[in-house]
Amino acid sequence: MLAAEGLAALYPAITVILGGGGAVGGVYALLKLRPEAGQITVMAAQGAVIAQTGVIDTMRAEMGRIVARLDVLEAERTRLLDEAATLRVNNVALRERVLHLEEEIAALKSRRENLT
Repeated sequence: MLAAEGLAALYPAITVILGGGGAVGGVYALLKLRPEAGQITVMAAQGAVIAQTGVIDTMRAEMGRIVARLDVLEAERTRLLDEAATLRVNNVALRERVLHLEEEIAALKSRRENLT
């Protein structure tokens, strides 16, 4: 019974909607009855822009930290490469020195054997 009374209350509105422009006019009228719908969309879009701006700012700050860290790592890499080159040169020099000392030891052993 209540459903029938509620439906009966909508009859005048349905008649006006259909008489005033058909189904398209009815949809347009329903949309016009909600003027805040456009405001909600604009506010949501503004919120999305603010959120995206915050994300972009955060990403830029993170990129700055990463670039600074990369600069430090590249400087450390250059230092280590220079140190490795120096160590290679020293290694070659030490191997030559060992070879020379081994030759000298062999010569001394030979002299000692000749003395005895």
